[in-house]
Amino acid sequence: NGLTISSGDLILGDSIRAKFGAGNDLNIYHDGSNSYIQDSGDGNLKVLTNAFNLQNAANSESMISASENGAVTLYYDNSSKIATTTTGATVTGLLTATTSANISQVALTSASSVSWDARAAANAFLLLGHNVTFAAPSNAVEGAIISVEIAQPGSGGPYTVAWNTVFEFAASTAPTMTATASKTDIFSFRYNGSIWQEIGRVQNLAQT
Repeated sequence: NGLTISSGDLILGDSIRAKFGAGNDLNIYHDGSNSYIQDSGDGNLKVLTNAFNLQNAANSESMISASENGAVTLYYDNSSKIATTTTGATVTGLLTATTSANISQVALTSASSVSWDARAAANAFLLLGHNVTFAAPSNAVEGAIISVEIAQPGSGGPYTVAWNTVFEFAASTAPTMTATASKTDIFSFRYNGSIWQEIGRVQNLAQT
């Protein structure tokens, strides 16, 4: 059973609602000025589709698009600005924050050779437990900026730090790690497509 319309249109006047559900949970209507899809039920409003494209009224510009197993893209004036990817998201243009940007700190594992994923641990921390050598960071992308805080333990040290040749320091001379217990050194690097150039260094900081 149901209503079948084989030709013509179903026309509802202003503020006349198409109501769905035992408790009229879903309402679709136009009030003379604006159009509404109103879900007042306990569940979620779900739009099930393999691909979604929100267009302007003239159907000439994209505003939001989404593809199954693919990207969700936000547009400004029909120009893509933010698009999700398999590894995160890509921003085209300037990204402005009204407060501050926060990159979560990720702990690295102390070992004779320290592995550093430049994408997963752009803001890194290492508590020394060995004399270590930093290996070449994985997932290096031109223009990426990474930093690491390296801490001497309160006891058991001090330990030394060496660097893979992919790290470049002023005068091609690697720094000497602060050897005092419970002190911290911080180093920052920028990847130019072939080497990680040091762009910042602060040493002999108290761990407080």
